[in-house]
Amino acid sequence: MKTILMTGLTGTLGPKVAKQFSQRGWHVVEWNHHQVAPDNEQDSNTFWQSQTIDAVCHMAMGSEEWAAWLAKRCAEQKIPYLFVSTAMVFDAEVDGPYGIFNERNTKDDYGLYKVRCEDAIWQVNPDAMIARIGWQIHDEAVGNNMLTHLERQHHEEGVISASQSWYPATSHMDDTAIGFLQLIERNEPGLYHLDSNASERLSFYELVCLLKDYYNKDWNVVANEDYQHDQRLQDERVGLPPLSARFGKPKS
Repeated sequence: MKTILMTGLTGTLGPKVAKQFSQRGWHVVEWNHHQVAPDNEQDSNTFWQSQTIDAVCHMAMGSEEWAAWLAKRCAEQKIPYLFVSTAMVFDAEVDGPYGIFNERNTKDDYGLYKVRCEDAIWQVNPDAMIARIGWQIHDEAVGNNMLTHLERQHHEEGVISASQSWYPATSHMDDTAIGFLQLIERNEPGLYHLDSNASERLSFYELVCLLKDYYNKDWNVVANEDYQHDQRLQDERVGLPPLSARFGKPKS
């Protein structure tokens, strides 16, 4: 049985990813940064050496030094390394859809953090894999989840105001998790974009209405044009199922 080291298992997406790997026969080992501090070199080395690791999937928030440290260990052992980045590396100043060769022009703090991580990884491990993803959706409306955000907005404001001119990068968490599994098992180095909205080009307003119908919500949804951005991520090498495969098609 192969062992994969994962970070971010206390987050929202991480447990879904771990479940997919476990079902595929992988043994999942967690690096909980609250228990083993990544900035403690001795503790990090002791933890790493205590495991027999065949691959790493780094999903946790943490310093670019930690991302690079893991990337370097994987390079030394010639094992797959997957780092999870974000569509937020692209700013709306230049419209998408974005391919892997588009310039990262973010001004957002989170996007800039992910840019630093990406650069730190490539410097030490040219055989790494980096997967950029968008806003994630899951039936369990908890944590960092589009459904959670929409429920909270409706509860607090009594209305969900959604742009008809924003085409978000977004996927169901289970589909994203399967995409990560495929990348690790293929182990083809490079940068990847994972987006279930890449081909259908649903606006945020259309998507909110779709989720309202699918989950039978009583949301009051109002269209606007406040945010204009084609944020979709394009990459034909990892074809996630379209959103319609999960939620059906918008009503005409």
